[in-house]
Amino acid sequence: MIRTSLLAGFASLALFAAPAMAQNVSNISNTAAGVGNVAVQGVTTMQRGGGLLGGPNVANVSNTAAGIGNTASQGVFVGQRSGGLFPGGSMANVSNTAAGIGNQASQAATVLQRSGGRAPFGGPNFANVSNLSAGIGNFAGQGALVRQR
Repeated sequence: MIRTSLLAGFASLALFAAPAMAQNVSNISNTAAGVGNVAVQGVTTMQRGGGLLGGPNVANVSNTAAGIGNTASQGVFVGQRSGGLFPGGSMANVSNTAAGIGNQASQAATVLQRSGGRAPFGGPNFANVSNLSAGIGNFAGQGALVRQR
């Protein structure tokens, strides 16, 4: 009788542990390389972590055009929410790159992060947004909004 109760208790613990430590990871990339290429990307990523130990939310979004006469343009929306008794926080990395000769890189990024739980503290929120145009005769334009709570 005691052994059956213990086994049922361990089985219940195993079932509850999986969602309690859930983690959300999104990796999205778009690349055009060579001569006269265009890389255009529109991305929406929504992540929500919860449970006893609200696992971290991680989003990595990249757009690259490399070579001669390339264009890289990207529109990104990342929404992340971490909750639970002990929230794990959120991290978003958004990058847009045009490298070479006569390239153009443009980006519009919005990152909304919220971390909170039943504990008096919330997990950390990190947002890294970068736009790079390197070489000869290149243009880099960016508009970014990051809201963390």
